[in-house]
Amino acid sequence: MSPYPADPEWARGPMRIVLTTYPDRERALTAVTGALSRHLAACGSVVPVDSRYWWKGQLQSEPEALVLFKTVPKRVGALFQFLAEHHPYTVPEIVELDVPRAAPAYLTYLTRTLDPASEPPTGGGGAVRRPGGPRDRGVRGPARTRGRPHRRSTRTGSRR
Repeated sequence: MSPYPADPEWARGPMRIVLTTYPDRERALTAVTGALSRHLAACGSVVPVDSRYWWKGQLQSEPEALVLFKTVPKRVGALFQFLAEHHPYTVPEIVELDVPRAAPAYLTYLTRTLDPASEPPTGGGGAVRRPGGPRDRGVRGPARTRGRPHRRSTRTGSRR
């Protein structure tokens, strides 16, 4: 069982971006190839970056390769585990970003690439409800800001 939940309760979107950095382009491309061959991601983009960070009390500055993996929620846990097991860093940066909306055609591509047996999400361009929306059953409305309403007299109709 993976130590990483497949779909955190805060995540509502139909796709995820998982990002991590590598010391060089070659190792980043190796990770992308490994993740793609295992169908953990549909795409991996490698971008050169200049990173500055604290490590063991020292400020470091290194060129790195940032990888953006595009995947579906049910593959995130396995992708995290793969990256953690095959990463060259002692403490790798592996971060998941929830994507609340994406173009419907791209969502169809992701789903057909990574999970051909399932149906693509419908209405990815805007049908995904955010938590706390008016139709979300688990959310209460705002608290009252005024006192109790005044009762009207049954005889005169005036307020007491």
